[in-house]
Amino acid sequence: MLNWDLVANPLVWPLVMLLAAGTVAYVAARRVVSLCRVLSVMGAGLTLVSGAVIVGTAPPVRALWADLGGGFVLSLELAQSRLGMLVFIASAVFALLIAVYSLRALRGADDEGRFHAFLLWALAGACTVALAGNLVVLLVGWEIVTLMLFLMMNQGKDNAAAGAAKTYAILGFADACLLLAIALLAAQPGGSANLSLTRGPVAVDSYGPVGYVIYLLILTAALAKAGAIPLHTWIPSAAADAPTPVMAYLPAALDKLLGIYLVALLSLRLLRPDPSLQAVMMVVGGVTILAAVLMAMMQHNLKKLLAFHAVSQVGYMVLGIGTGTVAGIAGGLFHMLNHALYKCDLFLMSGTVGRACGSDRIEDMGGLARYLPVTFASSLIAAGAISGIPPLNGFASKWMVYQGTLGVANKPLASAMLLTAVFGSALTLASFVKVIHSAFLSRRPALGWPSGQTPRESGLLAGPMVVLALACIVLGLAPQWVLDTVFIPVATGGATAAAGAGDLSTALWSPTQATVLILLGLGGGLLLVWLARRNFRSRVVRPFLCGELAAQGDDRFRIDGTHFYRTIEDLPAIGGLLHQGQGGAMDLYRWTGRYGHSLVELLRRQHTGLLCLYVAWCILGVAVTLAYLLLSAGV
Repeated sequence: MLNWDLVANPLVWPLVMLLAAGTVAYVAARRVVSLCRVLSVMGAGLTLVSGAVIVGTAPPVRALWADLGGGFVLSLELAQSRLGMLVFIASAVFALLIAVYSLRALRGADDEGRFHAFLLWALAGACTVALAGNLVVLLVGWEIVTLMLFLMMNQGKDNAAAGAAKTYAILGFADACLLLAIALLAAQPGGSANLSLTRGPVAVDSYGPVGYVIYLLILTAALAKAGAIPLHTWIPSAAADAPTPVMAYLPAALDKLLGIYLVALLSLRLLRPDPSLQAVMMVVGGVTILAAVLMAMMQHNLKKLLAFHAVSQVGYMVLGIGTGTVAGIAGGLFHMLNHALYKCDLFLMSGTVGRACGSDRIEDMGGLARYLPVTFASSLIAAGAISGIPPLNGFASKWMVYQGTLGVANKPLASAMLLTAVFGSALTLASFVKVIHSAFLSRRPALGWPSGQTPRESGLLAGPMVVLALACIVLGLAPQWVLDTVFIPVATGGATAAAGAGDLSTALWSPTQATVLILLGLGGGLLLVWLARRNFRSRVVRPFLCGELAAQGDDRFRIDGTHFYRTIEDLPAIGGLLHQGQGGAMDLYRWTGRYGHSLVELLRRQHTGLLCLYVAWCILGVAVTLAYLLLSAGV
């Protein structure tokens, strides 16, 4: 019988609309691509509008699926929360911007229609996670997003299929961890009530040792989705060959939002971590920050460089939540939103620059600032934001993480993590000096433009980047509203008793004075440049190199950004570790494949085709099973 209360609830409408629109787009993918484009833009736009309408108004949904007995009930539960609605609305905003960008970036591609269908379904999965009232519903949305990520990555070029397979294997392992955690949690006293995401958290040790196992399983699933070390390698592997809109939407924005959202749900709604688990999270965050940013500095492929930076920035989010302080938790969650904004902008930039230069190799780029001024300005803002330069949004959230780290009781650990986080920001800035110089400010290589024509700005490509860059400025200059509305209330309710509410006066920086001083400094510098050009004449000649004049267009004397930090690769200790990391030493997928293949070969050699050997293995298995059952029964 149809449940009319369920159908009439506004929380259900965007989910049904997105699933239906995605289905229509998939059916029309080959014949009516223009319809797919319209559906993706309109579907994302209507989802954004519906999110703004239902905030604080729609009642929760609870519909029985099945009563499995033993206190375990499967039910469809949807509910609003401050953080969940932020993820809902942010997912719709990013989907809308990616849909607009794709109108030009993917026009004429073979799988363009299906991309728009997958985009709508991925948004439906993300909205399901954001509205989930229990872990079972969250798992359904989680799986939809994972499947769409796999399908969308498969639409790339060259080795995209291998990257997609690796992604699905790692995220499949993460999903299995989440499913096992759900089963263990439901088996505890309280049954399916333990899966609710609308209750307050219980101490992790309230379930005994199993509580720690459950916490670590869910944390593993969340960190794999977000891309923290050591479950990060799917992001760089997919970056090189996956379509740019896919990387900008899923690994850069959506997966970070969902992964860190699950970390927040775990620590603030399900199981309150103890100091040992908080220390584990802080160490994982610190290692992720430093190791990934060092790997980024070695990259020669722009998309892989951005992918490692996407991994590095997850470390700040995990570190902030791991502190257990109000400032740290609020800063980590604020950084989740900020990272999605500037990293989506930077991935879109990589697509535009790669399209103009015909290559994603940093050595093949240069001289684009005069031809793509809007892209250059947007990228400069996003690069400043990810590097933590005031008064942009990345600085505001990183400052809160720094202050939250100082509030941790374990001072040696707090000091080490603070130094790591600050040093990571410095290395991030150094890395993006290389990127901005190579793509926009360096001399153009002698290769020429791939299309034979100088590149020009496209409104469909530059528009989404401008919107994201403006958001980085607004949230840097006026972060207080979103902090007071969402992040601080969420953090205050989830801070540990030892940390308490804390003093936020030092964690919330006032951007007014700093912004005025920065603008005065920039204005003074521009004034000096203008006076110098007006009053002093300069002579521009070709470089004189030991008696040899460099010919026009001679690339032998051209220095691209990849030369900036090449000496790091030659350092005795760090250089060796970086080369090991580049070779896959930190890739669990690679190690699992190596030892898994050895195990498969060992088992294969046991298949001799002799019936008596198979019977012997069966008898041995029955004997072991009987022995276990007898011992369990106390016989």
